[in-house]
Amino acid sequence: MIELGDTKLPVVLQIHHRDSALIATIEFPLHKQALVAAALSDLSFDRDVFRFHTRSFGSYEGHMSADGLRIVGAFTNYEKRHALILNSGEIELAESVRPQTPKPPYGYSIEEVRVDNPNANNILAGTLTMPSGRKPRAAAVLITGSGGLDRDETVFGHKPVWVLADHLSRCGYAVLRLDDRGLGESTGIRVGMTSADSAGDMSAAVNYLQRRVDLQDIPVGLIGHSEGGLIAPMLAAQRADIAFVVAMAGPGIALGEVMAERECLALAGRGASQDTVVKHGQFARALFRQLGEIPVTEMIDAAQVAAIAARFGAAETATKNTSEVWLRAYNLPWFRYAFRHDPSESLRRMQAPFLAINGSLDAQVPVKSNLGAMAQILAAAGHPDYEIAELPGLNHMFQTCSTGEEFKYPMIEETFAPLALETISAWLNARFK
Repeated sequence: MIELGDTKLPVVLQIHHRDSALIATIEFPLHKQALVAAALSDLSFDRDVFRFHTRSFGSYEGHMSADGLRIVGAFTNYEKRHALILNSGEIELAESVRPQTPKPPYGYSIEEVRVDNPNANNILAGTLTMPSGRKPRAAAVLITGSGGLDRDETVFGHKPVWVLADHLSRCGYAVLRLDDRGLGESTGIRVGMTSADSAGDMSAAVNYLQRRVDLQDIPVGLIGHSEGGLIAPMLAAQRADIAFVVAMAGPGIALGEVMAERECLALAGRGASQDTVVKHGQFARALFRQLGEIPVTEMIDAAQVAAIAARFGAAETATKNTSEVWLRAYNLPWFRYAFRHDPSESLRRMQAPFLAINGSLDAQVPVKSNLGAMAQILAAAGHPDYEIAELPGLNHMFQTCSTGEEFKYPMIEETFAPLALETISAWLNARFK
């Protein structure tokens, strides 16, 4: 168990030899359905002292017991120290408890559907839920966050998009949720995809709803989470027939700025000095700016990232940015497009009624800068109907929490705070009867 304040997090370390080298992986298996893994670097075992480094918790040093069955040590990350005792053996995992996952009877109709996107030659599989015994107030396409996700946005055993769809259909809305392209039952190729491609898929979903006989003359809108909160305004700026947009933890500033701020906040939270945080912020903004400017076909490598870090005196904090995992990400078309895209353009152009919500403890899309930017942009554009809401005590996944760190998502039984669900449905109900 690693001790993180008042939280104890189970840890499994798998250690073996490969070609005379010591190889190890670290896993955080909170539940059978909620495995969180992290990469290790700087691994060594010398004179009964075991050392390694992780990007999330810092450097670990532990001493092996005389019988070789136990390692006692701690992670240190700037001024913070987290004890970790490793014991030989297996760990028994409990089933995830997710009380909000919908269960029958549902109280609304459920239909498995297929959405054709001829422009991309793919078919999206999904679920359409419709209120029973009444005409829908409106219809919504739910848009998941970044990375390949299923129609429920399943993560750590949580199914937030299903929970939201269930709530909205009980409130009288038709709701369509879809497996991402190339995942689940959806066809298509994900290699080379960008947010613009996802917007094309969601546009096909809007067309599908508009063509249905049982939804004729029903307004169709978009509700997106995280990257989905970027895609929804993007599509609404392109289509005047979008009836409403709800952005949940969507960005109001460019991705490079979001990521730089996020990294700086994480450093500060781990006890880094103000000078260290400022230097890292300057480095990160320079790196992400360069990634947005160079051709997509031009790869960036660790030496180039390290050189940028050195210019700003941020070599110590840039180790994550030079890792293989992040270098692969930086060279993906998705990231290159995202670093070029300015969400303010979509926000200025769209005219659909707009709700933006974010949790006050969001550690992935910092709330003040992103909601603040949205409010300024929409006010300056003279948008006719918008609302910006910071929801207290919620994280990026809209779970009730005391702190917003990502590693705590699986520990929380709640999937989607009632405050967030009711904020969305109340805003919609005020506009659609």
